[in-house]
Parts: sequence; C-alpha cells; structure tokens
Amino acid sequence: MTIPNPSPHLLIADDDPEVLTLLSDIFDGNGYQATSVRWGNAAYKTLRAEQVDLLLTDLKMPDLDGFKLLELMQKEQPELPVLVITGSKSTQDAVRAIKQGAIDYVEKPFNVDNLLVTVQNALEVGRLRKESRLLAEELAKPYRFENIVGEDERMLGIYDLVQDVAGTNTSALIIGESGTGKELIAQAIHYNSSRNRRPLVKVNCVTLSESLLESELFGHEKGAFTGAIGTKKGLFEIADGGTLFLDEIGEMSLSTQVKLLQFLQDNTFRRVGGTQDLNVDVRVIAATNRDLKKMVDEGTYREDLYYRLHVFPIQMPPLRERGGDISKLARFFVQKFSQEMGKRIQGFKPDAMRLLEAHAWPGNVRELENAIERAVVLCKAEWVDEKILAFLDPEDSTLTFGSNFHIPRTDGPLQEQVDAFEKSVLEDVLSECNGNRSQAARKLAINRTTLLAKIKKYNLGDEVPELCEV
Repeated sequence: MTIPNPSPHLLIADDDPEVLTLLSDIFDGNGYQATSVRWGNAAYKTLRAEQVDLLLTDLKMPDLDGFKLLELMQKEQPELPVLVITGSKSTQDAVRAIKQGAIDYVEKPFNVDNLLVTVQNALEVGRLRKESRLLAEELAKPYRFENIVGEDERMLGIYDLVQDVAGTNTSALIIGESGTGKELIAQAIHYNSSRNRRPLVKVNCVTLSESLLESELFGHEKGAFTGAIGTKKGLFEIADGGTLFLDEIGEMSLSTQVKLLQFLQDNTFRRVGGTQDLNVDVRVIAATNRDLKKMVDEGTYREDLYYRLHVFPIQMPPLRERGGDISKLARFFVQKFSQEMGKRIQGFKPDAMRLLEAHAWPGNVRELENAIERAVVLCKAEWVDEKILAFLDPEDSTLTFGSNFHIPRTDGPLQEQVDAFEKSVLEDVLSECNGNRSQAARKLAINRTTLLAKIKKYNLGDEVPELCEV
C-alpha cells in the first residue's frame, strides 16, 4: 500500500519504545514519513514547529497524556486528524477520546492492514477539513470588511457594528429599505464569525405561506399534514452550528412568531406534528424593511419577539443618504460587469456621473447595480455617457405610469401619505401589467420578492390576481 509523494507526515507519540519502533517501521515501509517521540510534551513541541498531517498518540504518557494533547490540538489545530492508541481493555478511554475530537482509535496488538486503512481514512478527513476551511475562506472573501463597498460615515459606523457583533452569538436585526444591502451585512456577520465553516441558511418569509414557512423552518413529522409522506428536517436543523438568516421577518405570522420566540429563548423547537423537543446551536440574523415597533403597537407583531430580535439593531441608510457612495459603487459595478462581459469600459463621463448622483434610487444599491449592468450592456465605447443612462430620466424610463395615475394627497402624517402614494403606484402599474407581477417588478425596478411584500402590505392580492407569468 504505497503512498504517492509528497508523503504524509505522521507524528507518533508513545512512551513505549517498542511500539514506536514497530509503528515507524510499518509507516516507513508503506510510503509515509514518520516522526516518533516518547513524551507528550515532545509531541506538542513538534506539532507547533513542523507541518504534521496526522497525530497518532497513546493516551497514557507520564508528562502530557493523550487526552491533554488532544485538547490542545482541538484548540490550536482543529483540522489535524488525531488517532489514539489503546489496549484491548481500554476501549472506554478510546470512546472518551473520540467524544473529545479524535477521529478513531487503533488497538494493540496492531493488525497492519486495519492500521493502514484507519490511517488513510483519517488523512482523508484531514484533507476534507482543509478543503472546507479553504472553501469557507473563499466564500468569505466578498464579505470581508475591506471588500464591502462604501465609505460614507454611516456605512463606516455599520462596519464597526458588524465587527462588534460578528464575534458573538448575539441575534442581530438589520433594518432598512429594500435594496440597501441587508443580506450582504448578514453574510458579513456570518463569514467574519467563528461559525463561518458551518452553513449560512437563508429564507425569505414573504415567499412562503404560513403553513409552508413553519414546516420549512422547523421541519415536520410523517403524517403531520396532507402530503407529509415522511419526516423532514427544517432549516434550523440544517443550519446547526451556523447561522439562519430570516429575511422580511415582518411578514411572519403570529403563530410562527411564537415558535421562533421559543427557539430564541432556549434553543429548542418541535417539528410540525412532533412531540419531541429538539435542540440545535443556531444564530439568528433577521432583516426587515418594515417598522416592527409600529406593528407591535398595532398588535400584528409580538412585543416579546420584537425585543428578542432587537438586541442588536443595525439600521441601513438608503443610498440617497450615503453621499459619495453612489459614485464609488457605480465605478465598482461598471468594473465588475465590464469584466464579466469582456468589455473595456473605463468608467463614466462627468455628465453621466452627475446623472447617477442626481437620481433618487428608490431601489437603492440593487437598483443602482441593475442600472449599471444595463448601461454596460448598451455601452459600445470606453466611457459611459449620459445618453446611455437616458433610461434614468423620468421622461424616458421603464418606470412610466398610465394616464389614470395620480398622487393622493391627505392631511395625515407623512408616512401615511407616502404609503398612500406607494399603494396608488402599485395599483396603477399592476393594472397596466394585467396583474403580471414579474413584469410589474421589472417596470418598477424592484425585485419580485419586494413587490410581493408590498402587495401583501397593501392588501392588493385579491384586487390584482396573479396571472400566468412570462
């Protein structure tokens, strides 16, 4: 069973010189590079000084025993696979070591074939651990603080908040208009935390009905409802050890809010139709574009859940309030899309940049990104000029309204007037699109999920039935 170069480096720690000689001979004869030491402290020093691919250690050594050595490696080199050496009468110690993080155990007297298979399996575990770490690091790159675009003073303050909360297990609530980058901030929190090697699971609460959302989050038992032909794990179980991102948390029904509150209180939940309490280690990050405090006052949101989620609020500013970030983001997006499309666009002419900075950007960063992508598609020169951005002009925009469009005017508070205006716009555009919500979302320059949330907010679902969409 010869191992191809480069040879894996095995470190053997045992206070019995005969065992060390025997194992060294076996491994050297099968293509491994083996280093043997008689003391636990010597093994620890070697592990800190050299690159070791696998540790094979006895559990009972006079100076630093195998349990303590295993504990140190779990803290300092968690990727390192560890095998423990045990006698035939010490399987209880081996089980204890496995619970502490050892991959497996090898039993004296050694069966050479079984020993080599166990070592190969452990090395494969170590390889997969390294790959998982490297993948996590690659996934995290776009969400490192230096890669989140924006230098506005308010955004710099948000980066500080993200850095503060990332190193904790505290729940976070990200608040802001659609398109302000709430999901990006949730990703930054996860990938800059100690949970970054575990899953980041995302769910949008507005896209699922009440019963489906509860089943999706908490899972269900076989026979819990019609169609439940088997037991299904929920997203909380899938996210165990990691983070669950609940977008549009303001759209969650009161009954589902109760189950979420229970989990936030004691980390337990029950599957739909289940009787057993399940416990998982999941951090919850929520996001909303709604005023949850107002919903609490109106009785449509649980006050106790609101305060559980509101432990660490992060308020995302709209793009129109972020000063020079429009130009910085525009340059970032033009470079991104130019590279993706194989173009050599250098940037924006002054008039084009002034047009971008003058636009209100109701769809925030997402709208800006979509606009720049469209501009790159249209641009045939090295610089984007104002003519290419003509679609931003209200007189030549995809955001046009029919002749029946009007701006409602009341004497109520500003937010009520804004809501009335927004409802009127939605009614008019949905009518123009004959209820086609995907088409309406494109015309309004917002994503379909945001449109569905607004339809639900203003109770437009019955008035504007959803048709077959293209």
